[in-house]
Amino acid sequence: MRRAVRIPDRSEITADTPLSLDVAARIAFPDGSMSGLALRNAATRGDLGHAKLGGRVYTTLADIERMVAACWVRAEPRRSGRRRTSAENVEVKEEAGAATARALQIAENLRQTLPRKRSR
Repeated sequence: MRRAVRIPDRSEITADTPLSLDVAARIAFPDGSMSGLALRNAATRGDLGHAKLGGRVYTTLADIERMVAACWVRAEPRRSGRRRTSAENVEVKEEAGAATARALQIAENLRQTLPRKRSR
């Protein structure tokens, strides 16, 4: 039978206090959305800073904050459904044309410099 884990009062904990993964998960994610096992997996992947002491894994709230900051995904501005103006279309075509022209130039240079296969 598992022993109940005492959750320390928040006033007893600093950002650098070593905490077991279960306790750290309960404090950092009070809604229960993250478990100690999920933190262990993050530590194994190298996403979460941790220490192994006596066969147990510990982390800090500061390490969890760094992990969350590194995993945070910035929202991209939504693109409206509007059509491009004719000036925007011309600009896109010019960029594509310039890229195609450059690719063709590279291919031609390679064709001229690489040795050709002999015909039999």
